[in-house]
Amino acid sequence: MRVRLLPGERVIVRTRANPLPLVGPMIAGFLLLALGGFGLGFLSRADLPGLGEWQPVLLLVVLAAVVFLLARIVARPLVHWAGNRYVLTSMRLIHRSGTARRSEHQINLSAISQLQTDQTLMQRLVGSGTIVADLGYDRAHTYRDIPRMATFKEYVVQAISDLPLTRMFDGVDMEIDPQYARGATAGAQQRWPRHEVRPEQEWRSEQP
Repeated sequence: MRVRLLPGERVIVRTRANPLPLVGPMIAGFLLLALGGFGLGFLSRADLPGLGEWQPVLLLVVLAAVVFLLARIVARPLVHWAGNRYVLTSMRLIHRSGTARRSEHQINLSAISQLQTDQTLMQRLVGSGTIVADLGYDRAHTYRDIPRMATFKEYVVQAISDLPLTRMFDGVDMEIDPQYARGATAGAQQRWPRHEVRPEQEWRSEQP
């Protein structure tokens, strides 16, 4: 996944969504293959009465139904998962989704006012979860199935705390008053605790 970086920007994390949502479709796919194989084997028997010339037609119908259900239940979630990417840079949080038709949503880290997390029981077992970036004014963006959610959140928090004390307003960089900046820095350190940020390669090497 290529990202066009801004001047002075660097990539901290690139990752896909956790594959936990694929467990259900994969189990359903194996069951479907087993049932489809049994049905095809049963209909292929030569000693079945009353089928006659309809036997090849029934075999084709069962085979087509199995292929359609596999594409619907297994292939579709797999393609959706494969096209779902998250990228954290030193300035932005980027979410790309889709394969043939790709969509992208990105927010500036400076716009995030609060990070919320949510985990189901299964997500807690594998360490994944959902992160909601609150942008204020009833605006928020949800990042689902983040792998190693707690570590990813720490990286986001660290990147926010490393931002320069400037804000964009009507296209103009507005420098913060030095006296206020010292107080804001102390408040940011309390609100956003600092954590060690590891390189992108190390993050990627630990992915399953």
